[in-house]
Parts: sequence; C-alpha cells; structure tokens
Amino acid sequence: MQDLAVFYGRNRVDYYFTEGLPLLLTTALPFAAIGLWSALRPGPDRPQFPGYVQRQTLHVLALVVVTTVLAFSMIAHKEMRFIYPLLPVLHVLAAKPLAHFFWPFPMPRSYFRLGLLVLGLAANVYIAAYVSTIHQRGVIDVMHYLRHEAENESGVRNTTVGFLMPCHSTPWRSHFVHPEIDAWALTCEPPINVACEDRSSYLDEADVFYRDPKSWMDKNMADRKTISQSAKAGTIHSIDNLRRPWPEFLVFFEHLEPVINVELEGTRYEECWRGFNTHWHDDGRRKGDVVVRCLRE
Repeated sequence: MQDLAVFYGRNRVDYYFTEGLPLLLTTALPFAAIGLWSALRPGPDRPQFPGYVQRQTLHVLALVVVTTVLAFSMIAHKEMRFIYPLLPVLHVLAAKPLAHFFWPFPMPRSYFRLGLLVLGLAANVYIAAYVSTIHQRGVIDVMHYLRHEAENESGVRNTTVGFLMPCHSTPWRSHFVHPEIDAWALTCEPPINVACEDRSSYLDEADVFYRDPKSWMDKNMADRKTISQSAKAGTIHSIDNLRRPWPEFLVFFEHLEPVINVELEGTRYEECWRGFNTHWHDDGRRKGDVVVRCLRE
C-alpha cells in the first residue's frame, strides 16, 4: 500500500515479457509461446468432443499464466523469481508443441531438427551446470568455511563474523545453524517510517557504507587500536557499547580489498581464506573473489 517495493528497484512494464520469461524458459520459450496461444485460441469445444478435458485444462493453465504475468507487470518492482512458480505450468503448455516439432521424439527424422534438439539440450545442461557449480559459488563456499571453522571435536566454539557486503549476499542462516556463531551484516531495511517526499534521498546501511567505507568504519566499529598488532587480544572487548567489536572473521568482496588493506594495515587481521565467486556480475560491489580476514591472537 505504501509502494515500498520500488526502494529495491523499478522495472519497465514489459520486463516479464522481454526478460523474465526468456530467462525462465530459455530454449523452451518458443514452444511455450505456441502452447499458450493454442490453449487460448477460441474454437468449437463441447464435452462430447474427444480431448475436451485436456483442452479445458490447458485453457485454464494458460489463463493462470496470462493473468499472473499481467498482474505482476502492474507492480513497479519486478523480479524473475516472482513468476518462478509458473515454470511447471509453462512446461506443460510447451510439452505438446515441442514433442510435435521433434516428432518422432526423441529421434526426429530430420537431421536439422535432431541438431536443434541436441543443441537445445546441450545449452540447458551447460547453463544448469555453470550456474549450479561455478556462478557465485564463493558466497556459498565461504559459509561452509566459516561454519566448519566454528566446529571442532568438542562441539561448536563461540565465533563472531562480520559481513561487509551488500545485504543478502550470502545464504546466511541456512548454513549458520549453530547459535554459538554470532554474525552480523550490512542491512537494507525499507524506509517504512520515512515520509514519501523523503524516500528519494533515503539510504540504508549498505548504501551508507559503500558511499564512504572509511567513514562508516570510523563511526560504527571499535577503535582500531584494540586490534593493533601491539594490543592484547583481550582488549577487543573493552569498547563502547554503541560500536560493534571487530569480529573474528571479516568477510568482503575483492572489490572492497583496496579500502580494507588501507584501513586494517598494522592490525592483527590476516587473510585466511579466498574463494572464487563469479566471472561476471551486474553489481559492481559484488565483483571479484570472496575474501576472509581472520583476527589473529
């Protein structure tokens, strides 16, 4: 009702038709389009006609797809995952046109269509393998590393972790299942209590941090003297309650490394883990490897 979703992005009206559905269906897109058109196309239909139940079922499924996509298109903030539940329905609609095009399936007599089928399958296998095992794997691998660092033969030791990353960069509690792991991350709460006229200038914690990382650390983190190489490990807890203590593990993207190197120079932080994350990313703040600095005794 307050139109807060636009705080996380605003998209074109045709986003789901030009980007969402193509990304969702990939090579099945033309067959889903044909199936959708066939299911919506008017024609004589009576209960006594053969295939009546099948045609009515496909018609209802097609209406579900159309009404859902049109309704979501009226919302300013759009994401592909919002229409992800439609994927099984779209596959049902695409099945008959796909099987008809490659008939006899799966070994069509035409070498051209056989080549298209092999190419389509290979493309989907490659995409599935790449995004499942390579693309943005660092933000998941680092969670395994941190969790196993907290685990030992006698149980789980108390561990502190800080994420200097854009919010929602990691799976978080799906991996940090132990209550002994005390972690925090930069937040991005929507401007719930901010007047409409002031929302355009509203900045969440992650925005404030990336605008000036040094200033944010000066204001929100404990004095760097407590983690200097000459300071004793116990002094890390002798800080102002309004500031965060420096965690045992500090996690950030390689993009932030030049700033971190300057700010933590002469401290007891050392790089203890680095993992490949992705070859490309549309968010410049998430570029490069995932890096972990450990606070040594």
